[in-house]
Amino acid sequence: MTEKVPDPAAIAKAHAVYTPFMLSIYDVIVHGLSNRLAWRCPTRRLLELYRAQLSANHLEAGVGTGFFLDRTGASRLDRLVLIDINRHCLVRAGRRLARFKPALHQVDLLAPIKLDVAPFATVSLTYVLHCLPGRMSEKLTAVDHLRPLMGKGAVLFGATILGRGVAPNLAARALLDLYNTKGVFNNREDDIVSLSDGLRQRFDEVEIEREGCVALFRAA
Repeated sequence: MTEKVPDPAAIAKAHAVYTPFMLSIYDVIVHGLSNRLAWRCPTRRLLELYRAQLSANHLEAGVGTGFFLDRTGASRLDRLVLIDINRHCLVRAGRRLARFKPALHQVDLLAPIKLDVAPFATVSLTYVLHCLPGRMSEKLTAVDHLRPLMGKGAVLFGATILGRGVAPNLAARALLDLYNTKGVFNNREDDIVSLSDGLRQRFDEVEIEREGCVALFRAA
C-alpha cells in the first residue's frame, strides 16, 4: 500500500509560525505558561521524561528551541543529531546546544528520511504529532520514517497534546480552537487510544500516560 501524500500547504502552515521572533518567546509562552495553565502538564513532567529516557546517542526529531536537551543533556550526550522541517528551529536549537556539537538536518518527518547515519539508541518526538496534519494513523507515518534510524533495542519517547478524550479548561479550549483554526495544530481528532494503538502496532513495549491534555509515551 502506498503512503497517502500529505498536503504540502497544511505542512507549511503547521511550522510557518516558528519564526525567529516566535522562537525567542516560545519557551516563556509554552514551557512557562501553556504547559501549566492550559495543558495542565507542568514542564517538569516533560523534563522528567527526558531524564529517564535520554541516551548518549540521541536523535531529536522536531527540535523546537532545544529547551529539553539544554536542561537534561549535560554530561550524557556523546552524539547528537537534530532534525526539523523548519530551518529557524534548527539554527536556534543548534546554537543553544553547540556544546554537544550537534549535526543538523532539515527533514520533513512525513516524507522518507534519507540520512546516511549510524543508528541511534534514543529518538525523541516531543510536541510534534499534534502539529502534523491528518488523522493519528497518518501522523504516525513519521514514526515509520524514524524507525530505520533506530538501533536494536532503541527507545522512542516523547509527548503530544491531545484534542479528544480530555477535559480542557477554558484556556486550553481557547488555544485548541485558535491553533487548529490557524493550522498550527491539527489535533482535534487526536486521542490517547489512537496513539496507543498506533504505537502498539509498531513496537513490542509501549508505555503511555496522560497528564492533563498531554500524552507522554515511551516505545521500544
